[in-house]
Amino acid sequence: MGKRSRRRSEGDEGPVERPPAVDALLGADPAPVADGASQEPAAADGAPSAGKGADRQGPPARHPAPDGRLREVAYLVEEADHLLHLYRWILLTGDVPRAQDWLKREDWPHPDHVIDVFGSWQKFLTHAGVAGSPLLARLRDADAAAKGLAAREKAQAKEAARADDLRRQVERAKQRREEAGQQQAEQSARADRAERSLNLAEERAAAAEARLAARREEATAAAVLPAGGAAAGSDPRLTALEDELEAVRAHREALLTQVEGLREAATYDRRTIVRLSTHLAEAGAADETAAEADAPPPATVLDAVRRAAAQAQHLVFTPGAEESAADSPYRRPAEILDTLAKLDELAGRYAAGEMGVSLTQAAGDAGLTYKGGVSELARSRNPHDYATTYDGQRLELGPHVALGSGSGAGFIARIYLHVADGSDGVPRGIYVGHVGRHLPDTTT
Repeated sequence: MGKRSRRRSEGDEGPVERPPAVDALLGADPAPVADGASQEPAAADGAPSAGKGADRQGPPARHPAPDGRLREVAYLVEEADHLLHLYRWILLTGDVPRAQDWLKREDWPHPDHVIDVFGSWQKFLTHAGVAGSPLLARLRDADAAAKGLAAREKAQAKEAARADDLRRQVERAKQRREEAGQQQAEQSARADRAERSLNLAEERAAAAEARLAARREEATAAAVLPAGGAAAGSDPRLTALEDELEAVRAHREALLTQVEGLREAATYDRRTIVRLSTHLAEAGAADETAAEADAPPPATVLDAVRRAAAQAQHLVFTPGAEESAADSPYRRPAEILDTLAKLDELAGRYAAGEMGVSLTQAAGDAGLTYKGGVSELARSRNPHDYATTYDGQRLELGPHVALGSGSGAGFIARIYLHVADGSDGVPRGIYVGHVGRHLPDTTT
């Protein structure tokens, strides 16, 4: 009972006030008893008793209870009462109270009384053992899960609104593409008609030129110059043919201009259709992404790995990835899925040779805690743990991504990789060999 030194010392003077419950428990009179005071019964006439040799025998004397034990019992009762209130508070509110929570509440003990018994509020909570309570831990996990669910619902609502907007954009793009297609078809028909008219005009021009040349030859051969020296070219028929030829040529030039304009319009329409088709494809891809965002988060690490493997375009998953994921109790599988999606993007850049920077820097820019390898001591001590097989080839693991914080497999996870540059017979790329528990190293 070391903490009793914080209260009234053994040498304090004056009577000790005991709670009625303590008096009832001990069977003592409710009146306070002074230290060292005698409780011998008095005689009927007020005289003290005569002692052992007296002829008159009174009731048996009540032996005084040790005052220190009474105080000890009183403090124990106070401790039990405060602990009862503490557990009741936790049961009703689901949280550990602060001293301020009981300060202005008449139905709870005053914090000063609690501190007087236990020495401080923190010692009070430590004595109660609430810091390691599994119930409170589950309540905190439930609160964190509820907050995470609310955040995900909010994000899903935003994604749903964005998906609706993208759908409207898709519908508008489809409508505009159909309109552009109709315009292109109309302009193509007009261009075809203009080309046919142009061909006819060219044929007419050629025929007119041939007739004009024939007429000129005839006029030159049969021409008779009068005395006034009139020229043979003054034949009205030749003038009419020349006028007709000029009209045909002008019509042909107009048709050529119209055809060029129609061709330019058709080219513009084709570009518009290509642009709208590209926008439509992008909107469709965004719509699929939004639909994926509406999917529930993965329930386990194995579920996360299987989803990532189904969606991956560049990242290669070995059989060891699923085997290790099935054994992982990591509590945030959605974080695993997000990390594998980021690694898939990095794997595409790495396989194409478009990194531009080191893989470590690129992973850091993507927000990943990436390590380029493990120590040779850890690998030599656990050679089988840091290896996996894929298509009959042995892949050495080392580079990894760290997830979570704290201690225990439920709070931390690792994704171990094999990065192949194509020189060891394995196609260039990033291979996932282990997802889940931290592999043994020099610290374990």
